[in-house]
Amino acid sequence: MAKNKKTGSADPVIEGKAAEVKKKKKTNPLEFLQQVRNEGSKVTWTSRNETFVSTIMVLIMVAIMAIFFFAVDQGLRFGICNLLPIECVASNS
Repeated sequence: MAKNKKTGSADPVIEGKAAEVKKKKKTNPLEFLQQVRNEGSKVTWTSRNETFVSTIMVLIMVAIMAIFFFAVDQGLRFGICNLLPIECVASNS
């Protein structure tokens, strides 16, 4: 066990695989590109139809959420303008 310089007490030493430093293997650019191509071939790509359907679903959800937040915003504006004695008309300066 190693002694701590500040406290003088013995600190446990971590041994084994945790103390080992792994060295990264260097690859040349050609080998790297081959590895990238091999990994890319393992990917399961979506079909054109799946991509189209997913895009339409996202656009529909965006439209629904926009309408929802617009309605909530207008409802809160209406409630606040009727409860508080403030001028809520937008001025065109």
